[in-house]
Amino acid sequence: MSRRKASKAPVRADIGDPHIVLFQGEAAGIKPGAVQLQSLGSELKSSLFGRSVEDVKQDFVKVSEQINDILRDAFSKVPAGLTFDAIDVGLGFSAEGKLAFIAKAGVNASVTVRFKKA
Repeated sequence: MSRRKASKAPVRADIGDPHIVLFQGEAAGIKPGAVQLQSLGSELKSSLFGRSVEDVKQDFVKVSEQINDILRDAFSKVPAGLTFDAIDVGLGFSAEGKLAFIAKAGVNASVTVRFKKA
């Protein structure tokens, strides 16, 4: 899988830009490839930030590949009398808007992915 090079400067966009996925929360500083919204009211502007749709898609591809690697043989030995039917994977978005596995108890998932045995 080829890696795209992150852009050097933050992308400036408005709330209506269809190429930007919006996140609510304090962004942990603007980094290369991040979006700083400029045209909103002061309160809303300070709590919204965005990332490109393409970057968010790449996060899903990466996590999907990791889930595949983790679960490939994870349930090959099911206890006698039981069957494996489905697994839910809780994912969330970091303060930077990156998709990640949830590792902290009590954190709510932004995204739940359910895999059901075919």
